Amino acid sequence: MTTAVRAAVLSFALWVNAAAFYALHVAMVDGAERARIATIEPQRVIVTAPKDEPALASTALLVP
Repeated sequence: MTTAVRAAVLSFALWVNAAAFYALHVAMVDGAERARIATIEPQRVIVTAPKDEPALASTALLVP
């Protein structure tokens, strides 16, 4: 094998490894974001509407 072929094989191997590490990084970041979102507690929701108007009962106010 000549030096040029070895350099080409090495560069291809490095490129494949870099792509694999990037895919792993993306998967780990996605998993971390999903875990962070899953631990966020929802805000309290207070619904205020007269009982005789059911159309207004679907309106919610978010309270911090």
